[in-house]
Amino acid sequence: MTATSWAIAMHTSLAVADPLRSLALRARDGEVRAFTELYEQTRAQAWKVLFRVVGRSPDLEDLVQDAYVQLLRALTSYRGDAKVTTFLHRVCMNVGLMHLRSKRRRPEELTDAVPEAPTPEHQDPEHAAKVRQAERLTRLALARLSADKAAVFVYHDLLGLKPEEIAELVDAPANTVRSRLNRARQDFTEAVKALTHEEPAP
Repeated sequence: MTATSWAIAMHTSLAVADPLRSLALRARDGEVRAFTELYEQTRAQAWKVLFRVVGRSPDLEDLVQDAYVQLLRALTSYRGDAKVTTFLHRVCMNVGLMHLRSKRRRPEELTDAVPEAPTPEHQDPEHAAKVRQAERLTRLALARLSADKAAVFVYHDLLGLKPEEIAELVDAPANTVRSRLNRARQDFTEAVKALTHEEPAP
């Protein structure tokens, strides 16, 4: 296969593998309708990633919108050689982690990071309270991890992605992802222990 035919084959493969590629390229070139359609087709994924990072934050919807503003800026450097969802996941992860870190710098707001949701009549209120507390500790612990460790932790343990999939998202070999994940889990566990000891006595 010649270099030219290989390039053509790669271009075709990317187009088939990623149906969002055409929309992203058109959005990059300033086509508003393409960006609107890209938003409509990927919003559920963006919401899912951000929810896994920040939980039931009252700022969740604003963060989704912020992620798409950031995505539009990131698309200026998009050449079509990566999946659009890879771009989107990176942006959402950065937006979510920055939000957690801003909350950490404002301790008075930390207790509001996961607002209480209405408890269904059939659900044990005590169990629901424990779930909310676990979610809160998860967000606070994530805020204490470095960005690279927090990212692989969320991708693997909260979103269920495989190391090979995460490798593409974080631009690192799969073995590096596995090693980073092990360290992230250790740091996360230590952070949860520290936060538990920091909790005021009832």
